[in-house]
Amino acid sequence: MSKKERHYGVTSGGEKLAYALGDLGSNFVWTFCSSWLTLYYTDSVLMAAGVIGTIMLVLRVADGISDIIFGVLIEKTHTKIGKARPWFGGSIIPLVVIQLLVYNVPSGLSNGGKLTWIVITYFLLTVVIYTINNLSYHAMLSRFSLNPADRNKVSSVRGIFAFLAGLILSVLTPLILNGNGGSKVQHAWTITSLIFSLACLFLQSITFFVVKEKISCYDETEKSDVPKADLKKGIDVLLHTKYFYISIVVFICTYILNGLVLATHVYYTRDVLGNADLYSLVAVVSVFATIIGISLAPKLFAKFGKRKTLIFSAVIYIVGCIVGIIGATQLKMVLVATVITGIGLAPYVAGIFTFAPDIVDLLEMQTNQRYEGLVTSANSVGIKVGTGLASAALGWGLALGGYDGVLDVQPATVQTAEIVLVYGLPIVMCILCIIAMSRWDIDKKLKR
Repeated sequence: MSKKERHYGVTSGGEKLAYALGDLGSNFVWTFCSSWLTLYYTDSVLMAAGVIGTIMLVLRVADGISDIIFGVLIEKTHTKIGKARPWFGGSIIPLVVIQLLVYNVPSGLSNGGKLTWIVITYFLLTVVIYTINNLSYHAMLSRFSLNPADRNKVSSVRGIFAFLAGLILSVLTPLILNGNGGSKVQHAWTITSLIFSLACLFLQSITFFVVKEKISCYDETEKSDVPKADLKKGIDVLLHTKYFYISIVVFICTYILNGLVLATHVYYTRDVLGNADLYSLVAVVSVFATIIGISLAPKLFAKFGKRKTLIFSAVIYIVGCIVGIIGATQLKMVLVATVITGIGLAPYVAGIFTFAPDIVDLLEMQTNQRYEGLVTSANSVGIKVGTGLASAALGWGLALGGYDGVLDVQPATVQTAEIVLVYGLPIVMCILCIIAMSRWDIDKKLKR
């Protein structure tokens, strides 16, 4: 790198914080929907769990297609404020507005009308607006942090704040819902979604006004004669890079695992442990364990590399799941399992979002062009498909267990289904991550 690139490549503490606040804000939409939306649909709107799971899966597949489309649009964007930043700023207000519509299904509609409302609003939230917001947010990472070690630090700080959102949501959501009539009352969901939407608006606005794309600054002053990226060539190179497929597999598995645990624990604490109020305790323990793990992740990556660290982390997670299965109905064992799985998940939260910048650097070395939007959209496909499969697995698992949102006490078959969702399926995801990460050797290609 030139002296100017080195100067622009390392971020300040304020930039790291401002960028992390953006993910904190987005999780007041994403994590809130991933963890609580199925409960809203089954217990307040009274829709069948299997139907909801199918809808979420189908729309998330469509979401994966939209990721590629918006990734191409980002590649074609060239403005004074950057390539991804204008898309991020323009998506903030629509994002918070559509979340309010998602959590306000009109009670006067017929079942068919409610289903139509759910499909349209969920489509707009996931396939269109959140895709633009999240894709552009992550595309900014490789444009304002040009140093690989610095990116690991930025991503770790971002991961900590993302899990802080989970901590806040796990504590506040039950309090707000119960304070306004409970999870079966529409007014409670309206108030809760309004509070979290305003939080998202405030936090992401800080990110937009503080975080600047430094590559744009460098390009404008010293690389104005560089031709625009050849998208056809970029797609061809990307599709012939094994790291593209490894990244998608790891993203899908991670988000299936995380989505299942987040959403199922809302049911699990009530049905298996017998006390819905324990959800906050379990979630808080999970968040603190994960944050501790995230704080250690940059040092682990520096010493052992991403491949070894993530493989070992998956093994730790599997151990936690085994502990959970053994003591599925005992609070102390569940908390121990939660600590272990939280530590195992942490390096993935910190590390997987640095996959895209690594691949961008590799493609730049091969083609002399940077494809931030294209590569980030590929990773985003993994996020959306993984989350969609998690939502579908939750809905189908509850349906197979015989879940009924009207009942206050669910049958034993539902409890068994929830145990499998929290501890059984994540083991499969961890095994797939181990297989995928055993092939990740990109640092050798980049000669780091």
